[in-house]
Amino acid sequence: MKFTAIDFETANASMLSACSIGIVEFEDGVPVRETYTLIRPPEEYGKFNWYNVRIHGIKATMVKDAPTFDKVWEQIRDSIDGQLIVCHNAAFDTVVLCRLLEYYGIAIPTFDYVCTVKISQLLWPEMENHKLDTVCNDLNIVLNHHEALSDARACGLIFAEALKSQHCIDTADLLDALEMRVGHVSPKGRQSCSTSEEVRRKMISDKKKQASRRKYFARRHSA
Repeated sequence: MKFTAIDFETANASMLSACSIGIVEFEDGVPVRETYTLIRPPEEYGKFNWYNVRIHGIKATMVKDAPTFDKVWEQIRDSIDGQLIVCHNAAFDTVVLCRLLEYYGIAIPTFDYVCTVKISQLLWPEMENHKLDTVCNDLNIVLNHHEALSDARACGLIFAEALKSQHCIDTADLLDALEMRVGHVSPKGRQSCSTSEEVRRKMISDKKKQASRRKYFARRHSA
């Protein structure tokens, strides 16, 4: 079984300020290829916030000669397009990826993805929390936190451990066991990686919104 784990670090709160990326390709639970690069953010989004610098240690001077993301994409496309992507907090990393592609006018690829935050919450609810460093500590996974390559590698190893712990041979088996839905990204749109409880809550919320709209239009027509 193959999958690709990715992690972005950003210069500030903007999704367009990615300043590094780590990518680790796995086969049968083992890392087989690793890629790391600094990224020079777009000038209008690239101001480095002191808080982000304190977290990951990357400064503006370190990326001044780094490639912009459109150049990075040429090197990493095959690791992502058509693959299963694994992230710890996939709602962040997959959105950063798509926003960058949109900014540079690059076609959105097609890929499935899973979130190891949600997987670890379901598999190991007894953990103090499900931040990457906490999960790695509990699973004895070596981590240099907020270094993108180390974070990506650790995320992939968490996913591999999840498969192993449930005796699953592929992603579909694991997600069925956990009652989760795989995330999906394509040029046509996005489907979030969700637990059955999240899907249920959204259905209830959508029904309430529909009922509220019906009542609103009924009042308008009767006025």
